[in-house]
Amino acid sequence: MPQDLWNEVENLEQLEAFLVHVGYFHDGIIKEIHWVNRDFVNFNLGMKPYKLAEARILVQRQWRDPSAVEMTFTDVWRLNLDTVELIFESAARMEQSSSSVGKPRQLLVLTMEDSEIAFSKMRWRDASDWMGETVRFQSPS
Repeated sequence: MPQDLWNEVENLEQLEAFLVHVGYFHDGIIKEIHWVNRDFVNFNLGMKPYKLAEARILVQRQWRDPSAVEMTFTDVWRLNLDTVELIFESAARMEQSSSSVGKPRQLLVLTMEDSEIAFSKMRWRDASDWMGETVRFQSPS
């Protein structure tokens, strides 16, 4: 079980410090993703679009301290996922959101090799106990 201590990331400086702490995820893989889109189609088939999503990501890497990291993202605007490429380097930056969901705003962007997520806020914790092939983000039964 991961440590219960969550670390908040709300600005570029904190995101860059996080990447230093995790060695830029060098020699890592995106092990799992859980995506919750807040858009939906209701029972009368009416669509409720343009709500922001949430995501949960587990990254494992071939280094210690930490070997695995669990991250949660809120107000996710975009997720581009490369399901094949390993992570050799990561980067942090800011970008302007589109105007499709309210007024444009500054977003944090985390790039892990060819995968990228744009979001407003992130939390992370050491999940080094979650190594191996076991699936951790299981759906409720």
